[in-house]
Amino acid sequence: MSIPKDAIKSNLHVHVLESKNFKTITVELKFQTLLDRATITERTLLPGVLRAGSKLYPTAGAMQNELDDLYGASFQLYQSVTGNSHILTVQMEFANERFIDNENNLAENVFRFINEFLFNPKTSQSGFDKTTVGQEKEKLRKNLEASKDDKTSYADERLMDEMALGERYAVHPNGYLEDIDAITEQRLLSSYKALLETARIDVFVAGDVKPERTKELIEKVLTGVPSGSDLRLEEGAALPKEVKSVESSKIIREIDDIQQAKLHIGYRTQTIFTDDDFEALMVGSMLLGGHAGSLLFTTVREQHSLAYYVGADLDLFSDKLIIFCGIAPKDYEKTVEIIDEQIKILQTGTFSQDVLEDTKAMMVGSYQQALDGIGGMITTEYQKVLTGTQKTPQEMIEKFKSITREDIIRATSKLERDTTFILTSEEGQ
Repeated sequence: MSIPKDAIKSNLHVHVLESKNFKTITVELKFQTLLDRATITERTLLPGVLRAGSKLYPTAGAMQNELDDLYGASFQLYQSVTGNSHILTVQMEFANERFIDNENNLAENVFRFINEFLFNPKTSQSGFDKTTVGQEKEKLRKNLEASKDDKTSYADERLMDEMALGERYAVHPNGYLEDIDAITEQRLLSSYKALLETARIDVFVAGDVKPERTKELIEKVLTGVPSGSDLRLEEGAALPKEVKSVESSKIIREIDDIQQAKLHIGYRTQTIFTDDDFEALMVGSMLLGGHAGSLLFTTVREQHSLAYYVGADLDLFSDKLIIFCGIAPKDYEKTVEIIDEQIKILQTGTFSQDVLEDTKAMMVGSYQQALDGIGGMITTEYQKVLTGTQKTPQEMIEKFKSITREDIIRATSKLERDTTFILTSEEGQ
């Protein structure tokens, strides 16, 4: 694989998160590109293909032997979708060499392992290993076919098809069945090279480490990082460029042979992560449908027994809030009516102070808990990159504590129902 082998490039953004609370060190490299319908299926295949081996470690056994020699280090490769972005992540967790007698090169060897798997994957003259690509294509085919049988996932996917039409957000995060057959080992290798050459690359090192030594080590060892490119993303690329208002609300109804109807309703929030009202919107969303004492849970499910499950989900990286529930087909109109009432309660502030305080406490506790783990530290730091802000979890926690009823009213008054999707039976027509 012809990836340039020169010194570390300006496009590699290094984040060292020093903490003496952990005896292990975690490294994550994140390759961020814009989400694209044309490439998402190929990129969904990449983690499995890359995990299959490299030139130096061509088999699972050879890879595991090296991980054992690295004192049982763990190694993961996975892809994810966040807002407008696709992210390929390589993650390793390993022991701190300071706690191992006569060991001075463990961190360096871990970075060499990462460099090998990312920039020297197992290939042939025709591209990636043909057998491996075939196996991964078949796995993906089965997973996508199985997902169509998961009616809740299907309803969520169809809601986004309609609500986010024309937006990157509408791209299916796990790819498309109809694209699999056309993917060859050569095309997949070309797609991977294009990803490396255009991605914004962030590397996070978290644990009891020395920042300067860590940066020097990365510069010395990660020799496969491609040169910089004008196409690479700036901070904040995961967020929408603009929020959208609702010109006309629409209802999409599909019929299936099911007993439990799936009702998913998408709202435009007119607010994104960088806005002052966002923390109030987060609390409002949680108050609406984020816990067992929320408005939707206590009314739709407990008081009226209309839903098998119900909740609300605010996407941190878009301008969308989704309400979802499983109901009897005959209860569609009654359920929508009660959901509308709960939205109105939020917007008029006629909820109880106790529920508001409980919700705020849950939000504070959730963020504090995330900061206690090394994974949470990396996630919250990467959030700054994805959103283009310097907003810290501590700042958000303090803002959660200060949210008032008036803040909730102001933030939720901008909610507009965009699209309603109902997957129901003939009975529910």
